[in-house]
Amino acid sequence: MGIGGLGYGVIRRDVYPASQSLNPPTDIAMAERKTPPNPLLDYHAAPFSQGRMDFEWEELTEEKIRQAYADWEAGKGLIGGDPRRRPDADRLPDWGLNQPFFRALALDDPRGDNGRRLREELASARPLEVEIGFGRGDFLLDRARRYPERLFIGYETKTKATRLFLRRIQRFELHNIWVSDDDCRFNMPRILPDGRVDAFHVLFPDPWWKPQHRVKRLFSPPFVDLLATKLRPGGLLHFKSDVKEYGEYVAYLIERHGGFHPHNPALAERIGEFAPTHREFWCITHGRPVYAFYFERR
Repeated sequence: MGIGGLGYGVIRRDVYPASQSLNPPTDIAMAERKTPPNPLLDYHAAPFSQGRMDFEWEELTEEKIRQAYADWEAGKGLIGGDPRRRPDADRLPDWGLNQPFFRALALDDPRGDNGRRLREELASARPLEVEIGFGRGDFLLDRARRYPERLFIGYETKTKATRLFLRRIQRFELHNIWVSDDDCRFNMPRILPDGRVDAFHVLFPDPWWKPQHRVKRLFSPPFVDLLATKLRPGGLLHFKSDVKEYGEYVAYLIERHGGFHPHNPALAERIGEFAPTHREFWCITHGRPVYAFYFERR
């Protein structure tokens, strides 16, 4: 099912020219060289497969909406399970102590000062951007280097990826990024103050095609509620996918919520120059379209 008249940006190109950004809806012609925007990030074509591209969806019924909220309250679908059921959930791993790393239930682990430092950062007036599912962290790392005056938080449920990203933060001597391997749906209600976030970046989330896995799907009515609660008025929700129908489904959820203005491609200017995620870079090098959406909080 499609959304009429969305006018979302479709990015089609084989390489990323170093002198230009990936802001949709403008198409960028193939460049003569294949120089990525930030060679320090060590780009290469990732070993992704195209994967499934079919994504069927239909408008939500009241029954499905009620079920989505019930599943949310029960903690169903959290990647890695419900942290409240884990042993030693109130303790940080040793490798995360006194690092820019946090978990919701271990924020006050007395062995480190993670909680105190994070609270001080969140209480500051620094603009806050949050990336959900940062993967290798190319997009997040690049933004933190470009905008040292801003605060960045990244969520990635793959603990190994989070640990590797902490090393990259140290390598680039960055002091404006915090990361967590909690599922953001569990962590953000407990950690982020309401109205504190200036921009959310949700780039290429897993669509979770199989019916038995749909409860894991990130975007749902309660998740959109959460984003709206944490974004400041005028804040930006930046979403991308290489699955057209999934993008249309997300746009449907956002627009039916009522707390956001309709998708506006012109808001891409607020992102400015950026480095693509590992997945987006793969799409570029393989000529796959990328569907970009921008929503402003009312």
